[in-house]
Amino acid sequence: MALRTMKRRTTMISEARFPLFRLRRGFVALLPAFAMLCGIALPVRSAEDASIAEEPRKLIEETADQIVSILARVDQPSEIRVREIEEIAYDIFDFTTMSKLVLARNWRKLDKSKRAEFVREFKRLLSRTYGTRLDRYNQEKVEVYGTQLEPRNDVSVKTRIVGGQFDGAEIAYRLRKRKDRWRIIDVVIEGVSLVSNYRSQFAEVLNGGTIDDLLAKMRDKNFTIDEEKTEAG
Repeated sequence: MALRTMKRRTTMISEARFPLFRLRRGFVALLPAFAMLCGIALPVRSAEDASIAEEPRKLIEETADQIVSILARVDQPSEIRVREIEEIAYDIFDFTTMSKLVLARNWRKLDKSKRAEFVREFKRLLSRTYGTRLDRYNQEKVEVYGTQLEPRNDVSVKTRIVGGQFDGAEIAYRLRKRKDRWRIIDVVIEGVSLVSNYRSQFAEVLNGGTIDDLLAKMRDKNFTIDEEKTEAG
């Protein structure tokens, strides 16, 4: 019974975060693409490791506090809060690296203009998806409880939600340092990787079509979200 409850909660959280496509049954158990990406991760043990992880941990703590503070302003118009959250997302997420990861080998097939277009639509998709969930806020808090060193000198910062509909749900943010800045390149919710999820399903579209087909689907999704936000406003 406990296992079924966890699976249901994982599906609810995952579909709330990744609504472009629904997660398939068994995806959590397989995750082959994410396994290749991560390799073997090591928990932070030495003082040197802790020092490396301190900056990304602090970044996630401060960002989580910012977002929770914005969400808590329920008397403020949602479009203002959405805009503030989008600004934070644009600053802390490395959308270019995430785009490379979700497209994998298909990224190399794109020319400069197609790459720029994909990054733009993917950025819009993620920011709009997160921004449309304000109505789900119910005084949740975010607890940072650990860090983990990853291959390529990445660091995963582990958090859990306290309170609300998804109380106890675990979310890990994987960060990579580029140009002296730590930025998020993946979000793993209850073991389900955002990058792996989109990579799998974008690949399915590309296997039966072209990058233009995928971009069209992303534009349509972004347009639909914008329309829903306009009607709700």
